[in-house]
Amino acid sequence: MFVYIIGVMVPSDILTKRIIILKEKLKNKRVLVYGTGKFFAEAYNNHNLSDLNIIGVADKKYELNNSIIEDFGYKVIRISQIHEQNIDYILICLEKPNIIKKNLNNYFKKIKIISLNNCSHWSIFRDRIKQYFLQKKYRKNFVLIKQDGTIIKNPKIKNLIVDIGRDSRIEIYEPFTVMKKCHISCKENSLVKIYPFNVHGNTAIIAGCNNIVEIGEYTTIKDAKFYLVASKNTRVILGKDCMLSYNIMIRPNDGHTIYDKNTRQVKNTPQDIIIGNHVWIGANAMILKGAKVPSNTIIGTCSLVNKVFLEENTIIAGIPAKIIEKDINWDRCVTHNFT
Repeated sequence: MFVYIIGVMVPSDILTKRIIILKEKLKNKRVLVYGTGKFFAEAYNNHNLSDLNIIGVADKKYELNNSIIEDFGYKVIRISQIHEQNIDYILICLEKPNIIKKNLNNYFKKIKIISLNNCSHWSIFRDRIKQYFLQKKYRKNFVLIKQDGTIIKNPKIKNLIVDIGRDSRIEIYEPFTVMKKCHISCKENSLVKIYPFNVHGNTAIIAGCNNIVEIGEYTTIKDAKFYLVASKNTRVILGKDCMLSYNIMIRPNDGHTIYDKNTRQVKNTPQDIIIGNHVWIGANAMILKGAKVPSNTIIGTCSLVNKVFLEENTIIAGIPAKIIEKDINWDRCVTHNFT
């Protein structure tokens, strides 16, 4: 027997129960896993799959690279070889498996098709309703701190959308201005703190678990994305009186894993990003994991910053960024009015 898995994340408790059932159903069966993305990594890292006799893995990505012969410690089997493997089961791991199930039934005539995510539409709807009420419960941890020290829980701020998870906290200090639609989202146990006199154009702060984002006072943002959702236990600290232009990406992670194929050691772990005071970030710049930018710095347009800089009063620019000028500073005033 083989099992064919196409990976999409499902809730952890549902996955646990379903794997227990499948271990009994597929006991002593030969298993082929299809789909070795984020979903399979979750199952592989957090569940004991030894009761499934997994003889190989398959995935579309292997078709693009013939040099890959092993992954997750299993033999890679090409899609074109599946018919030769005497597969009896295909297990679909999609939130909505019906369409792919129909296609697979047409292609694999003699193989039984089952789904890892066997939630009914009602159970999915019920879980979403539950999540909605949990969001309302957690929103008391979203607070606006007024200039006189008054704390307003779950405030209504024009153009600001907030999603907040368990044990997270979002603190915004007045004055705080949102010129265009902004979005702040936290999963679990994260902190977002925005200090006074901030002016935001189009900002998205997407935090995951155990993240910290701090934006210093007198900072202005035209259009920036802070993307931490794929990195646990990381910080992004943006100092005072910074000025961010358009289409800025600040990301302390790569989103996906790079690892040594022999040892499976992760090569690209997330790292904090620390930006000092009075830093001007030009349009389309990208600030990546491990970047540290000192105070009184200018980051050039379209630059990629991915390392530590220590010297203040410089312009850094390029891909990757490097120091191109020293002994400088900048002012918000336009050049013809500067004296």
